[in-house]
Amino acid sequence: MATPDYEHAESWALREDAVEGKDADLFYIHPTTFRSDQWNQDMSDPQAREWVDVSVTTRQASAFADCCRRFMPRYRQASSRAFVERDGEGRRAYDLAYQDVRTAFRAFIAHHSRGRPFILAGHSQGALHGLRLIREEISGTPLMKRLVVAYLPGVGMPLGGLPSDLPPCAEPESTGCIASWNSFTPDADTGSYVSRSVRDYGIEGRDPTLLCVNPLSFSLARPEAGFDSSSGALPGPAAGGALPPLVPGAVAARCEGGVLRVTVRPGLSVEQLPGGNLHMNDIAFFWADIAANARLRVVAWRQQHGDRYE
Repeated sequence: MATPDYEHAESWALREDAVEGKDADLFYIHPTTFRSDQWNQDMSDPQAREWVDVSVTTRQASAFADCCRRFMPRYRQASSRAFVERDGEGRRAYDLAYQDVRTAFRAFIAHHSRGRPFILAGHSQGALHGLRLIREEISGTPLMKRLVVAYLPGVGMPLGGLPSDLPPCAEPESTGCIASWNSFTPDADTGSYVSRSVRDYGIEGRDPTLLCVNPLSFSLARPEAGFDSSSGALPGPAAGGALPPLVPGAVAARCEGGVLRVTVRPGLSVEQLPGGNLHMNDIAFFWADIAANARLRVVAWRQQHGDRYE
């Protein structure tokens, strides 16, 4: 299985070098698109690459097109099997995937971002790798000054497992903070999800409460927001070509017990997993809200730091 070379454009799903009109950069880590009995994706696998292009680039990373130059590496992602069998070979599969993400991030910092402010974002497997990047590559380093925000939905993150210098995003314009959420229907039984998240990602003796920042308000003081706060959701399922029209007022949401309970207006096409899990919609439900918030935080970072990069 060939190791990706991030000097080459083919190792990136997105690599936007033009800086005009872009006040920050985005490093985006895509979620699992490789459903297989194998442990890691071969970089040349056509179906996984197409899913990244059609679903992730078009429907997820597109939310950051206005604020940022976008960089999204292809990597030897852990397969769907590795998620189910996370011990042993599954853990090693995630470690291999992370090694690629880390190499790509270091290339991004050294050769592309070059001192500019950046947003770190990812979904699901991508969020898990993003949190590890924060712990191992960003926290406690000068890069913290350049981190506008980390958007890492789709993984249950216990508060006690977060680095001390990366607080939850308390307000919509906060910078140097992390926002995460996990979408479920209002009546879903989330007990096993919460307990597994604490077991897998928590630290014994520290706060096991899962981080939930409502993406309709992006305020810890407003854990609940109604349909009037929903700027525009993307209907599903994913398809090729241009984005479908956004649907305003499509969802209401509240943080409860560490998960995001989402109520969907009738008529919005939604992808749903068993047990009321709305994981596939963590970005799509809140596409316009995320886009607007990313712009707001970049402006806030600029107001705090000006044009001087450190």
